[in-house]
Amino acid sequence: MNHVVVGNYNINPFFYHYFNSNEEWLRRPEQPLLDYVLDNIPSYIATIINFGCANGKDFIPFEKGYNLIGFDICPVDMIKWECKTDNLYYYQCSIEDYLDKFDHSNLDLEDCLVYTQGTLMYLSREYQNKFVKHMIDRGCKNIVLHEYAHDSKTPHEKLYLGSEMLKNFERKHFRPAEVGPPEQQPTGFLKIDYEKYK
Repeated sequence: MNHVVVGNYNINPFFYHYFNSNEEWLRRPEQPLLDYVLDNIPSYIATIINFGCANGKDFIPFEKGYNLIGFDICPVDMIKWECKTDNLYYYQCSIEDYLDKFDHSNLDLEDCLVYTQGTLMYLSREYQNKFVKHMIDRGCKNIVLHEYAHDSKTPHEKLYLGSEMLKNFERKHFRPAEVGPPEQQPTGFLKIDYEKYK
């Protein structure tokens, strides 16, 4: 695995279990959401970029056939990887630093699928919108955000995209009812280039 340190960060100890947990639910990819993505991913996608990749569990469905790029704030040697790392490029980099300091010249987003899982909700509203706008402006046509919606009935932090930004996404719920009612679960915000490959 290749890795680059863009910044060093103070990590709230609460988040450590996302990087090196033995809890089964933190070692499995987010399904059925990622099954849906795999069923609908355009054929031209070459790279999966996961912002907030944690232990890499959500890379597991993409280990064969895709380049994998992960961004998170944990030092690489503190992560207990759940995915294969021979095809993974890891950046120790916050989303804020990705937007404000990162050299984007070598990262073509047109053939990428960008994914977040409960990550954007920890950003300010300004950076949530700045992040999505950046992806769209740089030609990314495939974005999957699995976050708690601003209108969800949950105590978690939430995603607050402006109404113009939200128009780019369809909303779907993927977690089964036995986990809890949809309004208390993360929402899939999906921008997938369905027509491109049909």
